[in-house]
Amino acid sequence: MNTPPPVFASLVTDRTPIPVNYVRNLLELVEEFGLDTADLLKQMGLTAEQVYSPAPALRFEQFRRVMDGARAMTGDAAIGLALGRQLTVTAHGLLGYAAISSANLGEALGLLERYFRTRTRLCLPRLRVQGDGVRFCLAEPYPLGDIRVPYLEVVTAALVSGLRYLLAGRFRDATLELPYAAPPHAARYPQVLGMPVRFGQPVAALCFPAALMAEPFSLADPTSRQMAAQKCEQELLRLEADQDWASRVRARLMQAEGMLPSLDQLAASFHLTSRTLRRYLAAVGVGYRDLLDEVRMARAVRYLQDNLPVQQVADLLGYAEPSNFTRAFRRWTGHPPSFYQGVVQRLPGG
Repeated sequence: MNTPPPVFASLVTDRTPIPVNYVRNLLELVEEFGLDTADLLKQMGLTAEQVYSPAPALRFEQFRRVMDGARAMTGDAAIGLALGRQLTVTAHGLLGYAAISSANLGEALGLLERYFRTRTRLCLPRLRVQGDGVRFCLAEPYPLGDIRVPYLEVVTAALVSGLRYLLAGRFRDATLELPYAAPPHAARYPQVLGMPVRFGQPVAALCFPAALMAEPFSLADPTSRQMAAQKCEQELLRLEADQDWASRVRARLMQAEGMLPSLDQLAASFHLTSRTLRRYLAAVGVGYRDLLDEVRMARAVRYLQDNLPVQQVADLLGYAEPSNFTRAFRRWTGHPPSFYQGVVQRLPGG
């Protein structure tokens, strides 16, 4: 098994907590199989007190262990899909309540795009309306190793389930795109999600007709929506205040689609001058070029692990010539691109 590049260590340390109710729902699924959840927690080195305490979240590593254990005990490789489908809109806390009380789907997705990070920063959403279609994309800011597929299954199934609930049967003509090769249980995806699924795509994305954005919600309540959104904003500001500037910049870079922004462009998105942003980064011992290379490398490794051809990876990362990408990749990792193609890695702490 190949060893991940050392620079991944800085990515791993940024992993954020997982809402504890996701783990509680997972344990309920395990119980439906007639299995002992206490035994599962014991095997995973967790206690019931940790899972059912008033604390709002568990560490990512704890979630990973429970997910791995649940898959092993139940023998159900698609348990991530089942978990995502089971999560109700209100299971997402204030963000769920803000979505329910929105006027329509467009307003709800706008809230989801901005405040998704209050639930998890392991995926970064980006809403794109392109002509008659909409793409709700989920970029991956951190390498998740062997938990990547089940984690994305949970997130995408929860997204689909939530939109179906909000539109009360009017959610139609949708397709899910996923950024990994079809797993052995690929046939379960359309059964669970009720839509076509395309594997091997550059990024996870839910695609549907733009006309659905104007569909009204029966529980729309402007006052409730405003109150919930304000609380989400307060929570987001607290989370961002806890991040250093390297983490903030890295997250914005991973969220970007297509060509990565220049220092000037990114500074403007923070309402800063490039000189000020450069000074903030220097204070935590990192340069903007270092972060650009880190993000390019993380994307490159992920694409290569998904068996994308080197030419396509070079194109996705903005390199005019594959040879230039290959030289850069050797500089980042000490290995040629072929070293990572098709390799599923378990990263430290995840």
